[in-house]
Amino acid sequence: MTPNGVVYLSHPTNFNRKISLPGMQAVLVKGPASMPGDMPLGDGKLYFASRSRQLLENLSPERGTRGKSAGAKAVEELLVKILHANGEAELNRVRDETRALAKPLGLSEQFGKLDKLIGALLATHANGVLKTKEGKLVAKGTPVDSGRMARFETLAAKLRTAVLARRPAVAVNEPARSSFAFLEAYFSNYVEGTEFAIEEARDIALLGRIVEQRPKDSHDILGVFRLALHSPGRDTVPPFGADFPVELSRRHGQMLEKRPEINPGQFKLEPNRAGETWFVDPSMVRGTLIEGSMLARSIPEGLARAIYYSFLVTEVHPFNDGNGRIARLVMNAELSRVGEARIIIPTLFHEEYVDCQRQLSRQDTPDGFIRALSLAQQWTVAFDYADVNALIESVRRTNALERSRAQFRLTMPDGSPLAREQAA
Repeated sequence: MTPNGVVYLSHPTNFNRKISLPGMQAVLVKGPASMPGDMPLGDGKLYFASRSRQLLENLSPERGTRGKSAGAKAVEELLVKILHANGEAELNRVRDETRALAKPLGLSEQFGKLDKLIGALLATHANGVLKTKEGKLVAKGTPVDSGRMARFETLAAKLRTAVLARRPAVAVNEPARSSFAFLEAYFSNYVEGTEFAIEEARDIALLGRIVEQRPKDSHDILGVFRLALHSPGRDTVPPFGADFPVELSRRHGQMLEKRPEINPGQFKLEPNRAGETWFVDPSMVRGTLIEGSMLARSIPEGLARAIYYSFLVTEVHPFNDGNGRIARLVMNAELSRVGEARIIIPTLFHEEYVDCQRQLSRQDTPDGFIRALSLAQQWTVAFDYADVNALIESVRRTNALERSRAQFRLTMPDGSPLAREQAA
């Protein structure tokens, strides 16, 4: 939307119209209909322009007093953000996509301008002259958040010496495996605001039954369910080093493929925060994930390393949305990789889990976070996942579906309290 409240829609035959709506005006202009890469909104009659199309169209000359183009300066600023957040490979991919779109869009001249801008940025990028380790990372487009790296080292040091229970994987065969993946997807989405009745979520995951009034929310459940159920997302972790952010992005794209508005599979271009806590700056996301993943090698495999991965992804917060869900999937992939039990964070426990995470993030004290995830794993392994309907009733009896910690206490399936003294 432009600063004066105008949204431009392009159509090859229906144009030269203005439609006034509350708080905005839609202006229909002549132009191509949907092109490869454009993303359907709602029922698919409207499309959101792909980033490559957006870049080309915004290099079109301004016409009139309120032209629909943002202009070359805005395009250059966006290209710089893409370079910092996603690296040279992403900028080259954008160049290839825009080259393919230029002729069908009738914007070959605009592509020439874009090509020169990208070439200039990549040439400048390659000519970094800084010599320190940090400077070289900046020159490579991979600066790191040194404060976060120190915090990751604090957590890693604690995890290297922590005595943690080893709980073997449960629900490894069908139908228990699918029942477990459903419950994992249900809770992981519920605590992020995608709220369904647990029976609705069961039918979405296990029967593929999309709720007609909430198709995107339904696909959010399915996105996590499939990554939790099927290899490689289920039982491999993104590789250490430069490939870690690449694979993390790919899985995020799979998880939220039906939400084009949040740029699935693309790192954030604007800073994000929770309350007063600002997460890693977009320009430092890739570098911090790369260096942070390398640090994971020094941590014992299994639960200790899984806890580290969970905090690494959450603390960087690399995406516009879905950070908590993808962090828990990476955590659980590490556990499945070594044959240990995956972790489910029930609704009633989520506030405690977040409090402990916040304590680590703000005060550099990791004990509570380690204890919370160990407790959650202890709770998770106590269920029989063979019959999904019996599982739902058993979960309900533990108060896991409740929200208020003042009114309810999370219990084990047999009604006993969580054995907190056994936590790491």
